[in-house]
Amino acid sequence: MPTGSSALQIVACIVISTVLAYVGGRVHQWYKHSLDRDRSFREGYKHAYQALFPLASRSRAPAPGTTGPDVPAAEPPRD
Repeated sequence: MPTGSSALQIVACIVISTVLAYVGGRVHQWYKHSLDRDRSFREGYKHAYQALFPLASRSRAPAPGTTGPDVPAAEPPRD
């Protein structure tokens, strides 16, 4: 058995192991990124719901004779 053949096998084994480790790392990174993205989407959706639902459920016009929370009370005219 020639000695060059075993050296070639060792180099090929190292190269294949390196490529497989790189691919495994990229798959792991893709998986973690997708989990983080899904979690961020759920948290953003929950935050938007909690912020906008009370705003949308408020009545549109204040009752007659009252002022709404955004409308300042009118000052009496000065003579």
